[in-house]
Amino acid sequence: MDSLGGGSGALQGQFSNTHPGPPRGVLSVTFAFTCTGGGTVALTFATAGKDVPTAAGTQECDGSIYQRRIDTPEPGLIGFSYSFTGSENGGYAYGYYTEKKQLP
Repeated sequence: MDSLGGGSGALQGQFSNTHPGPPRGVLSVTFAFTCTGGGTVALTFATAGKDVPTAAGTQECDGSIYQRRIDTPEPGLIGFSYSFTGSENGGYAYGYYTEKKQLP
């Protein structure tokens, strides 16, 4: 899997981040997210300006990994946002990875 980007930081009430679209020929990406400190994060996703409701979900901030496949059928930005409930004394980390590529 090729890493396409990622980040980390301290938990806050709401956060969003947008990355440039995946390279040409990438048909889907895997998004991985983890958080600590207790509480719950509700995640939403968008690609090429459209919401991806099938990838949305919630994650308990207990150090486990939330992983979702996001199809990228057309070029464009890819991003996620979260809203957090709980004590803001934890952190988060996330990454995007190439999952499926178009054969040459």
